[in-house]
Amino acid sequence: MKQLLLYLFLSLLATACYDDLGNYKYTDLNNVTVDSIHSNQWYEKYTYADTLRIEPVLSLALGGTEDHLEFEWKLMPLHARYNNDSIPVEEQKASYIIGREKNLAYPLKEKPGDYAGFFYVKDTQTGISYKTDFYVRLRTSVSEGWMILCEEAGKARLDMISYTSENEKLISHNLWKDLDFSLGQPYKLIYNYNWTHGSSRLVYCDAGTFNLDPETLQPSEENNMLWQFSENPNKVEICGGATIWNTEPSREVVITSNGELYARERYSIPNGAIFTYPINKLANSNEYFKVAPYIGHRTGLYHYEEDAKERVTGRSIILYDETNRRFLALKSTLKRIYGQVYEYVADEYPSVLSFTEGSVDYDVNTGKDLVHMEGNPEGYVYAVLKTPGTEDYDLYGMRINVDYKQERTLYKRLLPANGDKITHFAFHPIFTFLFYATEQGDVYQFDFSTPEQPAQKILSFPNEHISVLKFQQPSPRLPWANWETARQHWLYIAGYDTTQEESVSGVFRMYDFPVQTSAPVLKQEITRLGKIVDIALRYKDDYKK
Repeated sequence: MKQLLLYLFLSLLATACYDDLGNYKYTDLNNVTVDSIHSNQWYEKYTYADTLRIEPVLSLALGGTEDHLEFEWKLMPLHARYNNDSIPVEEQKASYIIGREKNLAYPLKEKPGDYAGFFYVKDTQTGISYKTDFYVRLRTSVSEGWMILCEEAGKARLDMISYTSENEKLISHNLWKDLDFSLGQPYKLIYNYNWTHGSSRLVYCDAGTFNLDPETLQPSEENNMLWQFSENPNKVEICGGATIWNTEPSREVVITSNGELYARERYSIPNGAIFTYPINKLANSNEYFKVAPYIGHRTGLYHYEEDAKERVTGRSIILYDETNRRFLALKSTLKRIYGQVYEYVADEYPSVLSFTEGSVDYDVNTGKDLVHMEGNPEGYVYAVLKTPGTEDYDLYGMRINVDYKQERTLYKRLLPANGDKITHFAFHPIFTFLFYATEQGDVYQFDFSTPEQPAQKILSFPNEHISVLKFQQPSPRLPWANWETARQHWLYIAGYDTTQEESVSGVFRMYDFPVQTSAPVLKQEITRLGKIVDIALRYKDDYKK
């Protein structure tokens, strides 16, 4: 009987609900669809110069006019959603509103960086809002690109080449024309990229070494590098440096013009870590030596084995002792157990380099003068050494492996095809090519896989002085477009035309080598720059630091 009563109750309830539903009047919503806003690619703009213009196309499901729609545009830094400031949320959101019209025309004035954009359409008849996301990357003319250090009337000048796309660029001239103090004659640009704790954009000149401001690239006494040294010298002359990623702890290493070596842990920089004392001596020794201004290290990143129960890694930075003419190693060791740091040891001072294996044989005590050294992402380090009192050049190669297993990989005599004085060297990051430039403005290519063949002249620039010959390897930490990544295989040649006025004499050329046997292909030539002394590529993402 109870079951029958329950059944009758549920039946009546269902009937009542059905009748109640039948009394509702249904209205189709005039849904809004937004088109023509790019949601899967960046709007790349120059802040303080460009206007962000977006004209959305709206489609109403039931047609009609747009009179009942309200619009709102917001632009907020990508990190702002994690803002821990005490600003009320509604007040903070209101500060990001950049427009209330359907079509956006907003003169950009935000700081350089990455932004999330939002377009809201509100139907005032139904109270329903529709949202479309987009992304904006703001830069200035100095946010990323080639920094060009020039000389004009004996004083330092900075030009800049910035790329907004593969084929679009912006060239800025004489960024320091309004500088209120003199840097004097320029010598060197050094870029130490640090993706976590602040990059160094160093300019070395007569007045000392300055870390350029991240937003303006302007030098100042506040950013004088002498404040980063505990000894407080009158000025610091840094002529070589690198941020080393493939050691733990990772370090920023710099070399001064008088051959002193300094290092500091990059993780400690935000906490005020400074360069304390020179380390250009062996441990347990009081004999200091002069270090050459080159650092050989693996320029890519290494990764730990995710499934390894125990991982012990030790890598070296390769240096060269100019006083005793020998290769050195500065070691760091990291031991991990189940992904947790167990122990790491960073040598305080360099030691004489030792090899455990290799396909060739040579002594680390070379008795020669180092004239060039560089590393690549595969861990190979190549060096060019010159026998004192002669014009004989030899090529040395080694590979930096884990656990300090340095491997000797190359020992060849360079066979120059000319008697001109060689001024610059550059190793191709993939092919077995060494390039060198001469005082005469010529560029030669030497294939050290066939060392019996003399170098071949591949380029000639009469009446030009070549100041820079290099390849540039982008940081693997950053999201490079394909066209940007391809440029790490380009040969960059910069200098000046000796027949032109200094202020417009600079020439910057870029060459590609599609295959190993091909001749260089000119990709870009930029003229009328200042008298070029040095160049350095400022990486994207640097403005965040």
